[in-house]
Order: sequence, then structure tokens, then C-alpha cells
Amino acid sequence: MKEIIDSLRTLVNSLNRIIKLINAHNRIKENSVDNAYLLEKNIGEIERLISELPDFELKNRLNTWLKKEKQDVETFKEDFRFKFGKELTALFSKEGKRIKGQYPILRVGFYTLKLDFQFGEATLFFGPEIEKIKSKIPLQPKIIFETIKKYDNDLRTIKSTPEEIFKGLYKAYHNRLNLANKSFGEKLLITEVLNEYVMLKQSKKFFIDPQKSNFHEYSRVKLSYMLYLLKKSNLLEKGIRLHVATFDATVDKIHSIWILENEDGEGTHYSQISFEKIQNT
Repeated sequence: MKEIIDSLRTLVNSLNRIIKLINAHNRIKENSVDNAYLLEKNIGEIERLISELPDFELKNRLNTWLKKEKQDVETFKEDFRFKFGKELTALFSKEGKRIKGQYPILRVGFYTLKLDFQFGEATLFFGPEIEKIKSKIPLQPKIIFETIKKYDNDLRTIKSTPEEIFKGLYKAYHNRLNLANKSFGEKLLITEVLNEYVMLKQSKKFFIDPQKSNFHEYSRVKLSYMLYLLKKSNLLEKGIRLHVATFDATVDKIHSIWILENEDGEGTHYSQISFEKIQNT
């Protein structure tokens, strides 16, 4: 008798869980298109619980219902993809920006979006999946738009002018030449020069107390954008040379950095840098 009672209790518990999931399913189905992938996840859990039920008429009816819901969810998912793309395109169009590519990879300006419809999230990259900026962004057009807009605005508010960037890099290059015991005009790893540049940009406060709160950060994305600004100016004619990286050098980020070429997010990996000596400097 105890075994029978335990089996009945297990059955009741499973049925109660199924009831709760079906009620939740009906609630989120009120906004079926936006919740398409949530519905799919919910159905997967319901299906698992139904499969564990013993064979009886109610189980057959539940499986029939489940089959119909699965078909509906596939339609909702297609509608969601269409609605998502349409809304995202409209948001960026207002800013004069065009979305390129096709699911799951979209490009907009400097950035790449990698969409995961199954888990309802997106990952944002700088360039064509060069530097990861943020992951697990909710798959909602407005949130994605605001995330990119905020990051882009922050990136474009760099205070340094191309002239200041040039002077800072020149000094960093000179310092690193001395450390390496090399002559002016010789190539140096661009990442080493950039590391020196970052240190030269720190305040006196950092060198007195070199803790994180006193450190002024320069991400690879920010450095890439700064070099892009430098390339856009005519200052490369003053003797700075950026040397394209070999394929092997692009594999290890310590040996190269990707630099923007244009506003469409195209760019090139560079591994070395050199300067011609400026007279009276």
C-alpha cells in the first residue's frame, strides 16, 4: 500500500507542476510574439514532465495540446524575428545608421551584434567580432539600440586631439626605443608602444599611489579608435608608419591591435609601429 501511495503522490506532484507551467504558459502567451523563445523554453519543461507520466488518457490529451503549442511557437518565433529586425532598423534609421548582415550576425557602424534567439540575448563586439564589449544584452530592440548608442557616444567623446595623440605616441615610441637599445626609425611592437603611451597619460597621483582608483584606463577599443582618428588626420605624413600584421600575429593580441579604417567598421590588424625622427625633438 505504501508503494501505491508514494506513486500517487509522485503523480500528483508532477501534475501540479504541469498545471503551474501551463498557467504560466497561458499568461506569457498573451504577448506571444515577444515571448516566443520564453514560450519555447516553457514548453520544453512541460514536455519533459509529460514524458515522465504513466500512460493514461490525460497524457494523450496533453501530448496533443503540446504538439499544437509547438507549432504555434514556431510561428511566434518567425514573427518575433521579423518584428525585432523591423524595430531595430527603424531605431537606427532615425540616427542615420544602416544595419547590414543577416541573422544571427548584424553590423551597424563600428559594431557587430551576435544574436542568440534561443536564449533571448545578444553580444556586442567592436569591429567584426574583434573586441567583445558586452554580452547577455536582452534581445529587445530598444535596449540594444540604447546600449550601442551610449557606448558609441562615450567612445566619440575622447578629448585628445590627433595632434596630442601623435605627440604622445611619438614620446612613447622614443622611450621604448631607449629601453630596447634601438635606433630611431626601427620597428617596435605597437602594443608595447601603446602600453607606454597609457603610462605616460597617467596622473602624478597614480605614480604616488598606484591603485586602481587612480589609474586612467585605456581599453583596446579606445586605443583603436584613437589611432583611427590619427589615421584620418594628415599626421601620418609626418613620419609615423603602421605596419600590417601577419596572420600569425593577429592570433595573439599581445602582438597586434585591430584599427578602424572607416565609419562602416572595416579595419586592419597592425603589429608594429615606427616613426621618423622629428628635428629639434
